[in-house]
Amino acid sequence: MTTASRKRLTETLEAWMYLAPATIILTTFWFLPVIVSFAMSFGNITALQPIDEMKFVGLQQYGDALGNSGFRQTLWNTVNYVIYSVPATLILALLAALLLNTQIKGRGFFRTAFFLPYITTWVAISIVFKYLFHREYGLGNWLLAIISNDLFGLETTWRLEWLSESAGIWELIFRGSVPALPLGFDNIIAGPSLSLFSIVLTAIWRDIGYFMVIFLAGLQNIDKSLYEAASIDGAGPIEQFKSITFPLLSPVTFFLLIISMIGAFKVFVPMFMMTPMGGPDNTTTSLVMYLYEEGFTGEWKLSYAAAVAYILTIIILLLTLVQNLLFGRKVEYGQ
Repeated sequence: MTTASRKRLTETLEAWMYLAPATIILTTFWFLPVIVSFAMSFGNITALQPIDEMKFVGLQQYGDALGNSGFRQTLWNTVNYVIYSVPATLILALLAALLLNTQIKGRGFFRTAFFLPYITTWVAISIVFKYLFHREYGLGNWLLAIISNDLFGLETTWRLEWLSESAGIWELIFRGSVPALPLGFDNIIAGPSLSLFSIVLTAIWRDIGYFMVIFLAGLQNIDKSLYEAASIDGAGPIEQFKSITFPLLSPVTFFLLIISMIGAFKVFVPMFMMTPMGGPDNTTTSLVMYLYEEGFTGEWKLSYAAAVAYILTIIILLLTLVQNLLFGRKVEYGQ
């Protein structure tokens, strides 16, 4: 063996030694569970029987899930959560980033204040907001009373059932005049239940800071000479945003759109903490919470839960591909 070959072999062995701990951990706690759970989704295993007694049932678990009314309801709940949380969070975060990218006093304080909720655990946030949305003593109804009584002069005694109302928000606003549609689409038209919408508000409050920081990084990466040239040409702030800011922020926006959509589909903790047992009429049960309940409570239907998990994976994958096809070509990576 030549000196060069011996040196290359030594470098390869050293590289594998450095990679071995991470490789072992990822294989043990990531790759193997993924493979085993995928195999389980084609069987009929539960936690009450040995895994070697599992029988192959093909796509039966997937068919059972898609035909289950409980699964379909949780799917609509999750879709409603995504529709109402993702766009609102991105828009508000972008507005906050634009404001804090200017020379305003105390912007360092506000940047920190906006970001702090994101580094707070979901459990702590859920407990706090559960009390904020309390019917009798919560800040939510207290603020509504102030707005209605002091600002509009309306003497109101009603209180919103923030975390125990199953009716959709548009149903409540339009007094139940939302038309009934087949296949669960009425759930989309009626909007999320007030209980789910309360969780949406909590999620928006938590995530704005993280998205704002990413948007700020994108804004500060835009060449200031572009704005100077646009000002010389007579372009106002709105035209500068449309022609410079928004196009050059497209990589950041596209990235945040993808990760926020994925995170919203995987939501679990706020539903579990703020509205136990799925909330009123199961209107706050997300797909991941439904997976947890089916796989790790009651009959412990592990194969069924695994099938639900891979259906969720397929949904996220397809939506990511669709977003890439629709928006990927419109992203401008250069200045």
